[in-house]
Amino acid sequence: MGVSKNKARVPKQTRGIESREKIISAAMVLFTEKGYHKTNALEIAAKADVATGTFYSYFNNKKEVFSEIIKRIFGNIFEKVLLNLEFKIFKNRTDTYKEGKKIAHVLLSQILLEYKVNHQLLKEILAMALLDKEIEKMRRDEEKKVIDLLVSLMRAYKKYVRVSDFEAAAVVLLKFMEEMLHQIKFNTTGVEAKRLQKQIEDMICSYLLVSGS
Repeated sequence: MGVSKNKARVPKQTRGIESREKIISAAMVLFTEKGYHKTNALEIAAKADVATGTFYSYFNNKKEVFSEIIKRIFGNIFEKVLLNLEFKIFKNRTDTYKEGKKIAHVLLSQILLEYKVNHQLLKEILAMALLDKEIEKMRRDEEKKVIDLLVSLMRAYKKYVRVSDFEAAAVVLLKFMEEMLHQIKFNTTGVEAKRLQKQIEDMICSYLLVSGS
């Protein structure tokens, strides 16, 4: 639309910050409801109740908004769940099997909650990553942060972790939870969510933790 590259800017004033946030929120709704390809910048601006020019003040195109959303979704998992949990572990370290199992339960519950909120967007991100190398690199970079922090959590409790390849185990755990969330989200099995989550937690603890009292 004749918009030059790198024209967009990061707002510093409160009004600009609020407008940018409205654009991101509107884009999340539209990308979830319609998908990336069926959504355009004009629709995002209208949904955000801002002028089209305001959209282009902060984003050069819808792909930049999508990139920001990717960072935020994985950032929520990284910062709100894992980083917060890691801080609590190292601040209040208790080297017991029970504590390890409790942490596994909390970790799974909170990650499932974050994925549940953004499940459709995560599917859209994965679909886009297959078609766009830049999106795929960003997805991999953000996912790697989550994996690295999972690895650090396993190392913190390595005495009670049965696996030896922490990185591979972190990938398995993350992908397993993504797949099981799909089952929970769409109720494809006919089994209620609480029962499935209980079994997921038991399986993860059996896979990850050394048995103990």
